[in-house]
Amino acid sequence: MQFLKIFTAAFLLFFQTVSLFALSEESIKSAYLERFSMFIQWPKPIETYTVCVYNDDSFAQSLQKTYSNRLFNNRPLKVISLDAGASSEAMLKCDILYYRGSKPHQNETLLNALQKNNVLIISDDDNDAKRGAMIGFFLQNNSFRFVINQRNLEKANLNVSYKLLNFATVIEPTGGGLK
Repeated sequence: MQFLKIFTAAFLLFFQTVSLFALSEESIKSAYLERFSMFIQWPKPIETYTVCVYNDDSFAQSLQKTYSNRLFNNRPLKVISLDAGASSEAMLKCDILYYRGSKPHQNETLLNALQKNNVLIISDDDNDAKRGAMIGFFLQNNSFRFVINQRNLEKANLNVSYKLLNFATVIEPTGGGLK
């Protein structure tokens, strides 16, 4: 029990303030993706996490390198780099879809298919959480912050821990009031 309290405190401290002075941006993003996965529950147990990185080969390579010799949330990790214009079938194989720049969520049919297939959609833009992503995390004042759209998570049948929600800005999908 004491270990759990220490782990939780350390995790929450990590989420509150992550400075870019000690780590590269890609290393921090890799750690965030893993930590997000620790506090999201999929409807079916995941044996190997499949993380798809859309239109960002550099980050996909960094993520693969970071987890080549270690586990991702106590599971093996498979990283798939998707080019802009990748087929929806390729995206449906993901447990986590991370994107920046190009916006796969702008296709409503694809977004509905991703949600139906329990894909956690994460963007590097906080505004994307209003438009279909479940988590938007971004750099602000030299620290990463994140926004969670709880309704989008519910549409995808993904459960989020209150521990993660406590350190996020939680929004409505329509951009309504803050929770």
